[in-house]
Amino acid sequence: MRAQPPSHRPVENSAATAPSAPASAPADDGSSPDTGRSKIAGAGLDAPRRRLRDALTAAGLSLKEASRAIGRNDAYLQQFLYRKSPRRLPEDARHHLATILDIDHQLLADPHLSAALSDQPPGQITVPLFDVRAAAGGGAMPPDLAGPGSADSPDTLPPTGLGFPTALLRRITSAPAASLQLISVSGDSMDPTLADGDLVMIDTARKQPSPPGIFILDDGVGLVAKRVDAVPNTTPPMLRLSSDNPAYSNYQRRLDEVHIIGRVIWFGRSL
Repeated sequence: MRAQPPSHRPVENSAATAPSAPASAPADDGSSPDTGRSKIAGAGLDAPRRRLRDALTAAGLSLKEASRAIGRNDAYLQQFLYRKSPRRLPEDARHHLATILDIDHQLLADPHLSAALSDQPPGQITVPLFDVRAAAGGGAMPPDLAGPGSADSPDTLPPTGLGFPTALLRRITSAPAASLQLISVSGDSMDPTLADGDLVMIDTARKQPSPPGIFILDDGVGLVAKRVDAVPNTTPPMLRLSSDNPAYSNYQRRLDEVHIIGRVIWFGRSL
């Protein structure tokens, strides 16, 4: 849904007898030409977008200012609100906005994700499970895992939730449930550590490859599971992406060429 254009402000007459002339229409960049404040009008927004719009209004931030504050391009939040691109805010953007606006990050979560997290029996913690696989090569990119500017995948289903007994999940990790996600692995590039069909849990708050470890990331080709470590003394900074299966070659990417989704902290396997 595109934003409804704000009403134009008449320009003051240059003389008492001169007719009023309408001001020029605001640029479509999330700000008015005079004040730089948010273009916050809009109808038909879903609940997370309405909450974001209202929180920005309360904070006195324009869409452009908020987009820059979270490290995105100037039009990022305008496109999210009114063009639904991306369809869901990535985890890092959602948490960053919540911090800036002093609100609960769950208020900005997709309704399907919120439902998956909230619809859980007592004594369990639900971790969202995405219908997507991280492969040794190109993989589908679900909206919640997508990086800045990534397009939505029309074949991606909303996440379901997998309930873990609280005591069991806390033996696996002390990370907040909101930062955890589950996806499957396909292919054999990480054999014998990870096998085809394994279910992996990732902590989306842990994106730095220090110490090195196994990460789910978009390497510019698709979603992959790789061992990642920083290549020392490189400018620009480089990452080494390695497979555990010696049949696959290791390769390097610039840090700004990849989007790390999170660190793999647990896996489950069928016998």
